[in-house]
Amino acid sequence: MFVFAAHHLSSNIAAQRFKGLLKYLDPAKYRVFVFAREPAAEMTADTAPSNADIQLYPLPGHCVGSESSAAASLLTLAAAFMRPLPFLLANGRAGTHPWLVQALAEADRLCSEKLAAGESCVVIGTYSPVDALIAAACLASRHRIGCLQDFRDGLVFEPLGKPGRLRAWMRQLIEQRVVETADLITSVSHPLVDDFRRRYPNKVTAMLPNGYDPADFASLGADFAGDSRAAAILARHVPAGALLIGHFGRIGASDGSASKSLDYLVDTLNDSTETAANKHVMFVGELTASELASLERARFSFSVLGQVERALALHLMKCCDKLLLLTGSRISCATGKLFEYLATGADIVCISGVRNEATAILAETGAGQTLLTGEGSPGGGALRAALSPSFADAHRDIAAYSKVVQADRLDHWISKMVQP
Repeated sequence: MFVFAAHHLSSNIAAQRFKGLLKYLDPAKYRVFVFAREPAAEMTADTAPSNADIQLYPLPGHCVGSESSAAASLLTLAAAFMRPLPFLLANGRAGTHPWLVQALAEADRLCSEKLAAGESCVVIGTYSPVDALIAAACLASRHRIGCLQDFRDGLVFEPLGKPGRLRAWMRQLIEQRVVETADLITSVSHPLVDDFRRRYPNKVTAMLPNGYDPADFASLGADFAGDSRAAAILARHVPAGALLIGHFGRIGASDGSASKSLDYLVDTLNDSTETAANKHVMFVGELTASELASLERARFSFSVLGQVERALALHLMKCCDKLLLLTGSRISCATGKLFEYLATGADIVCISGVRNEATAILAETGAGQTLLTGEGSPGGGALRAALSPSFADAHRDIAAYSKVVQADRLDHWISKMVQP
C-alpha cells in the first residue's frame, strides 16, 4: 500500500487521520509505504510503535499553497492533467524538485519492484494538500493499480482555499482528474459524501470519518512526567476551584467563520457574571491576531497557552471539566479535535453558526450539546446550562469513531480493490 499523506509527520491534527488507521492493519497482509513531508526543523516526528509493516519516507520540497512559488505550484497542478510529467522530471537534481516529484520517484521505484515480485498494490491519496491526490492519481494511472482518494476537507464543496472564480474552476477541474482514477472516494462527513455521490454518480463513495486512537489515551496513564507538566501548567494558570473549560487547536485559522463563535462566547460571558463565575477558559493552540484581540475584551478568567506538543495537549485535555468546540458556517465541518475530545469522556460544549457534521456527531454520541450563535441573545441561559457541572448524558456511545473499528472498514475496502 502506497499512501501519499503530506501532513503525516507534522504536529497538525490532520496527521492523525491515517497515522492512527495504518498501524491497526494486519502486518501479515499489508506492507505500507507512507510518503510525507519532512517535519520542520523544530519538530520531532511522532512515529508511534505500530503492528503493521510501515515504512516512512520524509521528503523535502514545497507543496501547493501559500509557501510554494507560482512555478512550483503550476508544475504540480499540470501533473493532474499530464500524469507522466512528474516521472519525466524525476531524473534531475532531487533537491530542486517539488515534493510531488520526489514522492513519486520513490513510490514508482517501490511499486515497480513489488508488482514484479507478484504483490498486489494499491495507492491512497489524502487531501489536503492537493499534491497528495495528484500523486496518487499519477501512480495509479502509471501502474494500473487500485486507488482510494480521501478528502479530509472539501476541494470543491465548501473549499478551504482562497475564493475566486478562476480558483473555483481550477479546483473543479483538478478534482475531476484525481477522482477519475479512483476506485473509491472517501470523505469525513455526510455533506461531503452526499456531494461526491451527486456529482460523481458512477463512482463508489463512502464515509470514513475522523476518529480517535485508543492507544493515545491508554498511554497517558503511564506518562508521569506528562502528568506533572500538565499539573504545573494548571497550577500556574487556573484559579483554585474553578471549573476548567478547555479549547484546543485552531479556530479561525482553519475556518474564518468560526471566529464569530469565539466572539459569541466572549460577549455571552461578559454579559453574564453568573455564567462566568468560578469558571476558567483555557486556550491551547494557535489563535489569530483578531481572536487574541477579541479575548482582550474578556472580563472573565482565561489563559492562552499557545501551541504545545500533542502528548502534553492530551494530558491537559484530560484535566478539563468541559471541552469547547467552536465552529462556523461550514455544514461539512467535522474538525479532528472533536474526536480526541470524545475520547476524554468530558462533556463537550459546541458553539456554532449552523448545525453541521460536528453538532450531528455530538447528538448521535450523546457526548455534548450545541448552542447556535443565531439563536437567542448573548447573556441568555443556554450557555449557563451548558457549562453547568451537572450536565451529562447517560447514553454516550463513541465506538464508531475508534481507529480500531475504522481500520477494519479500511481493510475491507482495500481487499475488495485487489481481490476480484
